[in-house]
Amino acid sequence: MKTGVFIGRFQPFHAGHKKCVEKILQEKDHCVILLRDTEQTDINPFDVEKRKALIRAAFPDPARVTILSIHDPGADLTVFIGRDVGYELIQLDTDTEAISATDIRKKLYAEKRTA
Repeated sequence: MKTGVFIGRFQPFHAGHKKCVEKILQEKDHCVILLRDTEQTDINPFDVEKRKALIRAAFPDPARVTILSIHDPGADLTVFIGRDVGYELIQLDTDTEAISATDIRKKLYAEKRTA
């Protein structure tokens, strides 16, 4: 089975993240999502269970998508990749690449203030 790995905070899981997973699944049999379990802060407003639920709602088949959380309390994870063997960068269309979780969070905060 060919597997792709995708790592992130996913604060929140958005359309750009979804397209990345879809691209992985076009090329691979399975995708493992490594969800960084960060402390809740202004830039990390969603707990790990909420983010898992958002991802699972988008990809309900656990045979195709596995979601694992990795402890990252200081939100200071550095990902190291060994030699350039079997690793590739997912590049999507310009509109998708422009999606910003920071902008999404700002909009959510603004909506909370006006509600």
